[in-house]
Amino acid sequence: MSELVHIGLGSNLGDREQNLLLAVQALSRIDAVSLLRRSTLFDSAPVGPRQPRFLNAVVEVECDLPPERLLTILKQIEVDLGRRPGERWGPRPIDLDILLWGSTIVATPSLQVPHLHLHQRRFALEPLCQLVPDARHPVLGVTIEELLRSAPAQDCARHVGALWPEAQT
Repeated sequence: MSELVHIGLGSNLGDREQNLLLAVQALSRIDAVSLLRRSTLFDSAPVGPRQPRFLNAVVEVECDLPPERLLTILKQIEVDLGRRPGERWGPRPIDLDILLWGSTIVATPSLQVPHLHLHQRRFALEPLCQLVPDARHPVLGVTIEELLRSAPAQDCARHVGALWPEAQT
């Protein structure tokens, strides 16, 4: 049974926009995943150690895979696009996170959905709110728009990319 899944994308090493595009292309090649929409890009200050700024976006997909299987595929896409083990919250060419899995809560040793820090991260909430402002956080019970209004201040602004198409909402 297909589920509506929202995946956060981030990049702060190399050609950030190209890295995000390559990740979206890789997602679109997964047989059991259908890319539906994508947000605009957001340029944001990093969380964690001193490092370059991030470009972030969110894609909405329809997925026929179990959450753990999709996570395994996302981690392989990260490796394929140059991500290497490193400092926690350190710089990386690509970061792919499952933010929401419909209204499902996933709690395993390797995966927590909704993403544990979603409600604190404006760089994920801004693009997610473009796509699903009325979606409810399945743990907190409030909408994404409400989460965004109460999110901590963060240096995060809309970014017009040269290659990235405008939001497909």
